[in-house]
Amino acid sequence: MSEAERTPPQCGPQPAVLLFVACALVFLLPSAPAAQTPPAVMPGTVITAEIKPLRHALAPLIRAAQERFQVPGISLVLVRGNSVLWSEGFGYADREQGVRAGPATVYRAGSLAKPLTATAVMQLEEAGRVDIDQPLTAYLPDFSIRSRFDTTAAPMTVRAVLSHHAGLPTDLNKGMWTDTPFTDVATQLAEEYTAFPPDFVFAYSNLGYTLLGHMVQAVSGVPFATYMREQLFQPLGMDASGMGEPGPRGGPLAQGYRGGEPFAILPIRDLPAHGLYTSAADLGRFMQLVLGGGVLHGSRVLEQASVEQMCEPQNLDVPLDLDVVNGLGWFLEDGSIPGGGTVLRHGGTTLVFGAEMILLPERGLGVAVLANADGSRAVVSQLAEAVLAQALDRVSQPPSVKLFLAELDKAATAPEPADIAGRYATDFGLIAIREPDPKLCACIIDETFNLIPYPNGWFGLGDDALGSLPRGLRPLAAMRFRTEHIGDREVVVARNGEERLVIGEKVPDAPVPQVWLDRVGHYEVLNPDPRFPLTDAQLKLRDGHLCMSYRLPKLSQARIQVPLRPISDTEAIILGLGRTRGETLRAISVDGEERLRYSGFVGRLSR
Repeated sequence: MSEAERTPPQCGPQPAVLLFVACALVFLLPSAPAAQTPPAVMPGTVITAEIKPLRHALAPLIRAAQERFQVPGISLVLVRGNSVLWSEGFGYADREQGVRAGPATVYRAGSLAKPLTATAVMQLEEAGRVDIDQPLTAYLPDFSIRSRFDTTAAPMTVRAVLSHHAGLPTDLNKGMWTDTPFTDVATQLAEEYTAFPPDFVFAYSNLGYTLLGHMVQAVSGVPFATYMREQLFQPLGMDASGMGEPGPRGGPLAQGYRGGEPFAILPIRDLPAHGLYTSAADLGRFMQLVLGGGVLHGSRVLEQASVEQMCEPQNLDVPLDLDVVNGLGWFLEDGSIPGGGTVLRHGGTTLVFGAEMILLPERGLGVAVLANADGSRAVVSQLAEAVLAQALDRVSQPPSVKLFLAELDKAATAPEPADIAGRYATDFGLIAIREPDPKLCACIIDETFNLIPYPNGWFGLGDDALGSLPRGLRPLAAMRFRTEHIGDREVVVARNGEERLVIGEKVPDAPVPQVWLDRVGHYEVLNPDPRFPLTDAQLKLRDGHLCMSYRLPKLSQARIQVPLRPISDTEAIILGLGRTRGETLRAISVDGEERLRYSGFVGRLSR
């Protein structure tokens, strides 16, 4: 959850999966009615003369998108070098109170916390207090986690944690939406398992950044939120920003909405990962820092070499990552904004808030967009891309600071085709591909679709499939996919345009051991989080395969269902690669009675 607030069943790497999001093109909605907003200009609004034509073109479409997708408030900022070209709010920060959204409106920005936490780590490395190529345990000796992998040859380094290649689980769900101190996570993980070996595959981890924030606190000797305020927010003039709470001089706090109705804000435990409160105006200052090579308005906050290292590809030699490239705290893309060169981006999704931040260092441009509605992430990410795409033709100029940016190209390898028939654990749930006439079975909805063959072993769904697919599976209709051998894994690879992404792994055909069959049934959660309940927990058998399913009603009404593979009498792992995959469901004994444990929650079989 968070950066994906897990859409069932999912995320993966949110920025990479956005390449395949199939949703309405919000910015081409001539038939959608435009919402009317009061004419008053909010404090901090900037609309430069050269940006007025772009703003004139986009403002009606932004309002139409708000109306169509029930997004009460949107705030954005567009910067060029060390200047703000456009900073404005649309709609309402709090509709019931009549508070308009503006550049200074404070939103929960979720995982936009991660580039900021990574910046704090790099500050400590510059000071000689952290070496990011040392094991994380060198700075957090109380941290421990179980592992089935040999980590002596490749320990879990700070760098691997920064780049989501440490093999850590995505989340510790128990306590995630409580006011539990995030520093408790380091010891609570002692009962959990790593999901993958270090540097094996990209696996997005909120837990990793929670541990990095703990490390910042331990090494600096001051509370993490205080460090961020004194060493980053205050020097940058980000007076509205804070970790876990707004800054001291921010604008009004945006109310979050679900289905057009106000939604109560819950506390967040993992502040370094997704606990950022900020405004569009403040994010403009942070983007100016990056575009300025670590300098904002003559004040150096980070060395240019550190900025460049954060923008350097960290995983070009990881075969399973294919075209997913990430730096330290950033996701890296090439060509996703035509003419923009190297793209730095990160998004954020928390309950009823969405955020996106994108920079084009080679063109000296950056944009950030914040919104206060459930499901608004797709809206803000498309808006951010649209603003940059149009700004390139109107206001782009050579950057004042030229950063050294490494090429993102990975070494080309000839894929080894695999037999397409089989079942696959994917970001879209369990799917099956059947022969002799290839068909795709979306097992989660019991629907079967014909597959259309394309050259070089690629397949796709017909146009008739789109109307039958539920929203969570509609990205499949836009994809071409095939199966390949990568290393010792048989995977399904998806392609949209030229970008390729591993979306699933073949499920081995093996009988479910009797000890696990005896555990099939409904489970009572014995240690619930009352304000963010996990309900309807089940272990079930589906077409001969073991699955775990549950609901998170505060997140979504949809059921989260993941396939399992027993690896012993007491342990089963979630099949697949990436976010939440590889994580462990474990049978434990409590007072002589068996329980199942997953991500901190403990359940008892109730049939």
